[in-house]
Amino acid sequence: MRALIRSNLAILSQKIALLDLLVSKHGASQASDAFQKTCPIVGASIGQHYRHSMDHVELAALVASSAKDISMHQHQQLGELHYDLRVRGGTLEKDLVESRKRLCDVTDVFRSLNTTIGDGDNRIEAQTPVTAYFNLAADDDKEIGLPSTVERELGFCAHHAIHHLAMVRIICLHTVGLSEDELPDGFGRAPSTIIFDKKQEE
Repeated sequence: MRALIRSNLAILSQKIALLDLLVSKHGASQASDAFQKTCPIVGASIGQHYRHSMDHVELAALVASSAKDISMHQHQQLGELHYDLRVRGGTLEKDLVESRKRLCDVTDVFRSLNTTIGDGDNRIEAQTPVTAYFNLAADDDKEIGLPSTVERELGFCAHHAIHHLAMVRIICLHTVGLSEDELPDGFGRAPSTIIFDKKQEE
C-alpha cells in the first residue's frame, strides 16, 4: 500500500513541477495560455489531460481515505468508483491555478493516507472491496461494475496517470516550447521503461 501511495505522490509531484516550470519560464499569463493550448498532434491540452487523470486519482484517493476502522467491517463493501461520470470542459482544465490547487489538495490526501496506514484502529485495509464502474461500449450508456479493492484502484489510477503524462510530454515538447532537458526527471515515462533503459546502460 505504501508503494502505491508513493507512486501516486511522485506523479502528483511531477504534475505540480511542470506547472511551476511553465510559470517560471513564461510568466503567469503565458503559462495559463500554454496550459489551455491544444496540441495538434495529441488533439488536447495539458489542462485536459490533467483534469481527466486527476478525476480518476482524486476519486480513488478519497475512497481510500474512507477505508478506516475497517477491522470491524471486514466484509463490508466500502464504496463505488464511477470513473466515467466526469465534468468535462470546466475550470479545472482551463485554470492553471485551480488545477495546481487541486493537485496540492489530493497530495495532502495521499500524505494523510501514508500516515494512517497501520495506525492502530484507524488503519487502512488495502484489500477493502470496492466496485469500479466504467462505460465500455459506445452504443450503450450503461456502466459496467467490476469488483476490485482499494489497493487495485490506487494502482490503476497511477498507471492511468502515467499514460496521460506521456501525452502531456508530447504537448510540452511540440506545442508549449519546452525542451527535453527542462522537463521534470522521468516525466511521462513509465517506470518499466526507465528501469529497462537503466539496465541497457549497465
